[in-house]
Amino acid sequence: MFIDNLGYVLKKERQSWGMSRGRLAKLSYTDKETIEDIELGKVDNPDFFLILKICDVLDIVIFDYMKKD
Repeated sequence: MFIDNLGYVLKKERQSWGMSRGRLAKLSYTDKETIEDIELGKVDNPDFFLILKICDVLDIVIFDYMKKD
């Protein structure tokens, strides 16, 4: 569903905001371990609504990070 390097892209977006994993987790209503797992690519198929919340916090469009068929 999402691009292969989603975690890397989200990490770079988060860092560009100067935001910690903990802050992103709090704003997206999840825990920092989940953010870390996504950024490190440990989550094969992350929940759409969680990624939607993360993208909303980072002010990016989720559809830019979805695989095109």
